[in-house]
Amino acid sequence: MHPIFQRVNLKNLASLRRKAGYAIRSIRIQTRLILLFLLLSLLPMVITGLYSFRQSSMAIRNKINTYSIQVVNQVCQNIRVQMNRMENDTIDVGFSEIVQHTLIHFDTLSDWQVLDAKYSMRTMMVNKFSFLHDISDVLLFTPRGGKIIAYGDENYKLNLKAGYQERFLTEIRARNGIPVWRALGWQDEDHLVNRVIDFENGLLVGRAIKSLYEGEYIGAVLIRTDEKFFSQIYQDIDMGRGGEIFILDGRGTVVSSRTAALPFKKPYPERSLIAALHAAERRGRNTFSLKIGEQPHLVAFSPIQNAGWYVVTTIPYSYLNYESGRIRNGIMLLGIGCFLLAVLLSVIFTRSISGPLNKLIHAMTEVKKGNLGVAVADENRDEIAEVTRDFNAMVTEIRNLLADIQQTEAQKRTAELKALQAQINPHFISNVLNTAKLMANAQKAGNIESLLTSLIQLLQVSMGKEDDFITVGRELEYLRNYLNLQEFRYYDKFQVDLAIEPALLEHKLPKFLLQPILENAIIHGIGPKKGPGVIQVKGFSFAERMIFTITDDGIGMTQEMIARVLSEENVSGNHFCAIGIKNVQERIRLYFGNDYGLRIESCPNLFTTVEVSLPLDGKEA
Repeated sequence: MHPIFQRVNLKNLASLRRKAGYAIRSIRIQTRLILLFLLLSLLPMVITGLYSFRQSSMAIRNKINTYSIQVVNQVCQNIRVQMNRMENDTIDVGFSEIVQHTLIHFDTLSDWQVLDAKYSMRTMMVNKFSFLHDISDVLLFTPRGGKIIAYGDENYKLNLKAGYQERFLTEIRARNGIPVWRALGWQDEDHLVNRVIDFENGLLVGRAIKSLYEGEYIGAVLIRTDEKFFSQIYQDIDMGRGGEIFILDGRGTVVSSRTAALPFKKPYPERSLIAALHAAERRGRNTFSLKIGEQPHLVAFSPIQNAGWYVVTTIPYSYLNYESGRIRNGIMLLGIGCFLLAVLLSVIFTRSISGPLNKLIHAMTEVKKGNLGVAVADENRDEIAEVTRDFNAMVTEIRNLLADIQQTEAQKRTAELKALQAQINPHFISNVLNTAKLMANAQKAGNIESLLTSLIQLLQVSMGKEDDFITVGRELEYLRNYLNLQEFRYYDKFQVDLAIEPALLEHKLPKFLLQPILENAIIHGIGPKKGPGVIQVKGFSFAERMIFTITDDGIGMTQEMIARVLSEENVSGNHFCAIGIKNVQERIRLYFGNDYGLRIESCPNLFTTVEVSLPLDGKEA
């Protein structure tokens, strides 16, 4: 993020913090304590209650979800067992010798031979199916559409409608030996009279019959069973209030159910169920949520392999959430009880705090009015009682101090007068130097006059005639005056080059900021050096900063010496100003913050550079 936006965000955050603090402090302490007590007591309980409710709801739902999947899987397995038995029956029938012989030679058999073959088949089928009450009919079909009733009621024959029979036989032949399952309703049959049976809804399984020797298609076998034998498998399974279990085919048609609300061979009322089921199956999931009617339901399913059917169970979420609702109501009642108890306890506890504080505030108001004879009685042992006792002691001390002030005031005036009389006027030194300057001028001693002029100007600065902040141009004048003094002491010892950008001359900086650094360069850098030296003073602006560098080609310093220079607060008596490099660093950071200050680079016997970094606008932090 850009620094400007960061500063804006920090300012907004600080403003919001101040407003929030002001709003909180505008509320009475007792009210704040009550709210805090309620918050600290109720918030954990609410969080715990919500977490417990959520976890218990998820646990109940997961258990029911798991139970639903287990139920449909078990029902699917049981149904698959029955379907496998019937599919195996189609194999036994198709591979029997009499069926193979009859279908292969059907077109060449005489009527009597066909009748004899049918009798032999019925005898075989009766022996096989008479004890299995779920098998009602067994039909054989030749490749040319001839039909043989191998098992079933001869008087009330199973006659499939032509279109239904043709589509079924075509699919059987196309599946080439794989069993095909179909739902068979009363409307799919041709009836001369009503069949005398206890059931109207049936399920058909058909399989192509191939020659055992040639492997060619020689016909088809159809076995019909009552749909109730399938629904009885899951008739007594409890799926909860409003829950249901049934079987759908791949198009969403009900092929088995245990309730009249889901009629046989009718599309399931919620048409989107089968599409959602296929989508979940593609995702590898066995459960999903679906709105059936006006109620959301949990749907679990298990596919019946090789049949394209599904065992499906639907459970309304109203039933799933029933136990969770009871838990929620219990948590709410418990929360209300705890809330009322928390209110009562908070009022009792906060009054024990706000009452003594109100008494103390009243006493403070009296003191503010000038009544120093007030006292608050509190013999308790808590912090408020301790503050009250300290307040009483403070008021007593104030009374004593006021009495002492009147007694010591006269002594103070006398002491101040004596101190003024004892002071030496620092301007006397300036006046004496001015007199010496006039005498040097009168005697034509120009060098002494120049020396005294520089010394007078520096003394005027040191005696506080200037503001704490001066312009860069004014600071350069002080540097020139100081250099003028040092030139008399170090004759031809050093040369100073001043290179300051003109744009900086009107900018401000703390006075006497550069002089101690320049003095350090002369005394400790050039002074011990053999021969003359050069000092360069540069000033320029960069990135909203004023940068000053003071570089000398003196004896340089080691890192230990740099550390010592930055740590020494006072300097020796040889210096004009008792301000050390450390003091310069601290003044800069005191005025402008830790982002500004000094940086020293040095190489022994080569050079030393001191860089001063200041804000360009000269504003204090």
